[in-house]
Amino acid sequence: MNVTFSGFYGMKNTGDDCFCKVAEWGAQHYWGADTSYFFSKKIPKLSNKAKPIMKTLPYRLQFINELLLDRHFKKNKHLVYSGGSIFHGKDWWEMEYANKNFEKYDLKIGAIGVSVGPFDSVAHEKKVIEFMKRMSFLCVRDLKSYELVQSYNLDLACTHAFDLAGLLPKVDKLDLKAKQESTKSTIGLALCSFSGKTGKVRHENSERLQILASAINTLNAKRGGDVALRLFVFNGHELHGDMAATQEFVRLLDSTVSVELFDYVTDPMSMWHQIGECDAFLSFRLHGAIYAFMAHVPFLLAEVHEKASNFLKDIDWPEKFRVGDFEVSPDSLVSIVEKMLEGHDFSQSIKRCENDAEKNFTHAVFD
Repeated sequence: MNVTFSGFYGMKNTGDDCFCKVAEWGAQHYWGADTSYFFSKKIPKLSNKAKPIMKTLPYRLQFINELLLDRHFKKNKHLVYSGGSIFHGKDWWEMEYANKNFEKYDLKIGAIGVSVGPFDSVAHEKKVIEFMKRMSFLCVRDLKSYELVQSYNLDLACTHAFDLAGLLPKVDKLDLKAKQESTKSTIGLALCSFSGKTGKVRHENSERLQILASAINTLNAKRGGDVALRLFVFNGHELHGDMAATQEFVRLLDSTVSVELFDYVTDPMSMWHQIGECDAFLSFRLHGAIYAFMAHVPFLLAEVHEKASNFLKDIDWPEKFRVGDFEVSPDSLVSIVEKMLEGHDFSQSIKRCENDAEKNFTHAVFD
């Protein structure tokens, strides 16, 4: 069986790239798929059996992609929406295409590792509900999404699973030797810019970065220069990516702080290994936190988006490691990071989430 996956792919975003990697691995491992196709023009670094079904073409040649899609879906009926905040009801061409051509190609539609909502309007919510009526199965990544879908009383197999990144330890096991051999305290950071449109912000971007930089400078001085920073650019988009916030943060650091930059790369497993070598992680990015969690690295996550708070609640993350939108003083943040560096065992929670993430594939029901 061959599967076509759909999501926000090819946007230079490590989190979405991770969805592609895990989707391909899971389709082969659990479903016996020979080839994984992606409803996209570009995909990250995957195996040679992973293929995008469209091409990057000038506007005048877009009709070629329409021909490619027609040829593809005449032969491949299984379409799975894979990973992320997909079901929000806003315009999304790939979903509109499936809706329009559902009967033409006799599509078998499912979804794995997704969130449902939040919705900007009742109209958007109704649009998603109508689309769900055409689906064979739905595996959501958070409890709030599961409860919302259950409230719709649909004739749809819905499973409370977990984010697809929960399968990273199975896809590629980490080698923790580098962490054990390090003489410095390695702290990873995944930064980005927030706006009022994307969440409930408590700070201006510059203020949030200043709090964080002040805490790192103090911690480094307190430890006699024993802090090594790793800065991860999860989103490499030229206009909307994370590099600007990362560069602004670096300018706020003392010259004595050791800094190593890990720019976006097309292989999502690269950052998985690099984050696994950290002793603590501070993240504005949801998947920065999920990567750290699954790699047994204590972390703090900015709770600007609802999906961030949902994730922390679902994994029963301790309150002592929750800071809202970094709503703490620099001195308080130093104390929290020092506690993180003492080491913590949350392996039981990780194993539970890994098992839940497997349900994305084991609970999938194709008609």
